[in-house]
Amino acid sequence: MKKIWMYGLLAGTVLLGSCEKDPDLGEMDGDFTVYTQYDPETDFAGASTYYLPDSILTAGQGMQAVYWSDENADALLAQVERTMDDRGYARSTEKADADLGIQVTYLENTVNMVGFTGGYWDGWWDPYYWGPYWGGGWYYPFPVTYQYNTGNIVLEMVDLRTAGADGSRLPVVWIASSEGMIAGNARIDMALVQRAIAQSFVQSPYINHK
Repeated sequence: MKKIWMYGLLAGTVLLGSCEKDPDLGEMDGDFTVYTQYDPETDFAGASTYYLPDSILTAGQGMQAVYWSDENADALLAQVERTMDDRGYARSTEKADADLGIQVTYLENTVNMVGFTGGYWDGWWDPYYWGPYWGGGWYYPFPVTYQYNTGNIVLEMVDLRTAGADGSRLPVVWIASSEGMIAGNARIDMALVQRAIAQSFVQSPYINHK
């Protein structure tokens, strides 16, 4: 399991980025890469309750927000609930009564890539193999297109104790963003996401009321 701890999250919007436009498939393994950040000023131990919606936020047609709710979504939310309960927190059915709020989001993306192979400069094929009728020392390369699917599970936590009467937006005090290649098999993909969620909490021992 690849993992990265990132500390010192500033209050406000969280931005995660990468310098590499496309991942090197040779360096990717079967698990998701897990990034975690948190606000060191937040008193996680002082909180005792949390609110967790009964569905997972995802993206619909045209990036319109929709909610994923089925037995697989229930299993992922139950995993988050068990972990929070094990850390000493109690789930609240009302946001107004909770100290912390947790949002779970899941997205899938299809990455399309085009590469070129062949040609004199490529070194894979010898143009003279095809006979002298080519009349030259090179030939045009041909494109190779391929695609792969990625999944992204994001856990975001806000401190509801800081909610003001003015209705101002709450800052994210913890985020765990995990991404990796998925197989298109529901059982395998669920196992990948569940391991990513587990690793998110392993990397975040400060989320603990005990």
